[in-house]
Amino acid sequence: MKKDIVMNDQLRQTPDRGLHALGRWMVLLCLVLGGCIDLEEDVVSGITAPQYFGTVSGFGDAVIATYEPLRTYYGNQSGWVLSTIGTDLWKDGSLNQDWYNRYTAGLNGSSPFLTNVWNAMYRGINNANTVVGRADNVAGMNGSLRDIRVAEARFLRAHYYFLLVMHWGPVHLTLEETIGVETEASRNSEEEIFQVILDDLRFAEANLPVQQDDWGRATREAARHMLAKVHLVLENWEEAAEYAEAVINSGTHALLDDFNDLWDHDNERNAEVIWSVQYTTDLSANGSGNWGHLGFLARYDQVTGMVRDLWNGRPFSRLRPTTFMLSEIFGNDPRAGGLHVENDVRYHASFNEVFHYNDPSGLPDGAAIGDTAAWFTADWRVQEMAPEERAAAPYLLLGLDDFTIRWYPSLTKVRDRKRAHFQDAQGSRDQFVMRLAETHLIAAEALMMQGRNADAATHFNTVRARAAFPGREIPLITPGELDIDAILDERARELVGEKHRWIDLKRTGTLVERVRAHNPFASQNIQDHHLLRPIPQSQIDRTTNDYPQNPGY
Repeated sequence: MKKDIVMNDQLRQTPDRGLHALGRWMVLLCLVLGGCIDLEEDVVSGITAPQYFGTVSGFGDAVIATYEPLRTYYGNQSGWVLSTIGTDLWKDGSLNQDWYNRYTAGLNGSSPFLTNVWNAMYRGINNANTVVGRADNVAGMNGSLRDIRVAEARFLRAHYYFLLVMHWGPVHLTLEETIGVETEASRNSEEEIFQVILDDLRFAEANLPVQQDDWGRATREAARHMLAKVHLVLENWEEAAEYAEAVINSGTHALLDDFNDLWDHDNERNAEVIWSVQYTTDLSANGSGNWGHLGFLARYDQVTGMVRDLWNGRPFSRLRPTTFMLSEIFGNDPRAGGLHVENDVRYHASFNEVFHYNDPSGLPDGAAIGDTAAWFTADWRVQEMAPEERAAAPYLLLGLDDFTIRWYPSLTKVRDRKRAHFQDAQGSRDQFVMRLAETHLIAAEALMMQGRNADAATHFNTVRARAAFPGREIPLITPGELDIDAILDERARELVGEKHRWIDLKRTGTLVERVRAHNPFASQNIQDHHLLRPIPQSQIDRTTNDYPQNPGY
């Protein structure tokens, strides 16, 4: 069995350890790299950071520290806000900071969500620069292992810069470790930043192994998948297709037979996952945890006869699905033909509509624990019922037109039932960043853009065929039906809630168009300048030279 990337006290005994928890060495690392999370651990005594980084153990710890800032984007609510809300698929729930969805004046450089992600990305970059810059001075380091660890750091540096440039455009570019206080920064062009990203990823591809001993470390196929995605952004269609098909044809990964199995919390390490950000049930080593399980849940605890429980989750109600996603992306009316919820498993595998009574003290007359308490559904039959018919149901029955800011179908892909208590915010579920289904869709898009629609349809249909409801025939796409909207719609069905959507819409030039068409809360406000986020005001304030704000803010 593969080892977990767990950061714990074993870090002090062996040079190659996993990635989940951050141990005592992390505070020491923070003193040099700056900006780290305070984990209330003891400082390693008797050494200084430069000396420690010069040891095999210390160098290995520095590499592991380079992974830690990923958690701010892939788990913290700041990352969920930037990656997911304000698109054609998601609008604000009852507890959301609605300016991110509605593109109002509240979306500005003072936002802590923006600042949190910005700072974390640069913390990761500086950690990576430290690893790369100090690698040749580690006493007793095996040369091949050193190359692998440097390749990991460069892969991560490329990933951090990719997120920065996609959200903010031109940003400060540095490839050297920052030790002292620096007060000047400049905004390098997107072309310069993408060149560094490509250089780092090519090095990573050439030096990373096909498999790592520790689950969660970057691999060759992760570098190739990332190269394919970057080339999509750059509209280098041939390169994007080549890298995506290299991952697919390597045989290292395979689609699971059943889409439902992907969301089994006990099955996070499976053949389809190319790379994921790691969490653990050890709360002392989990940072703030993965908050994904909080953000997508309806307020079921406000239904008569229900209270919060571990099964249904802690409803933070940040994001709720748009009508477009429920009625058109997933197609809830089988009478319309084509793709719908009775031949495609992905809707019911990804969303929960039904809630059951769980509060003995609040049961209505005639109800029992386990009976249906609420059904929030986009089902066409409920949609066609008269309001008085829905009101006469023996439970709270809401159709598509009845959903409120509190009550709607809840995304359950991110459900986390391994928390010790139903009120725990810290989730332990790993966050998938790359899986093979997306690689097939990248290949489909890149091939389509070359006019190779027959080949593109093969990859597209590989993903769709896997989604067939047992015993039902799912309609496959024909080469002539392929266009960018078909690709984006299929990405929505397959990858909903997996933190791709905002960047997908931006890179395809469809963000403004689709938000105006399908997100009624944002349609009147979104403008072209929203393709870039506002630079955090703290960055502008702490820079002694001119560091300009993005236009429109």
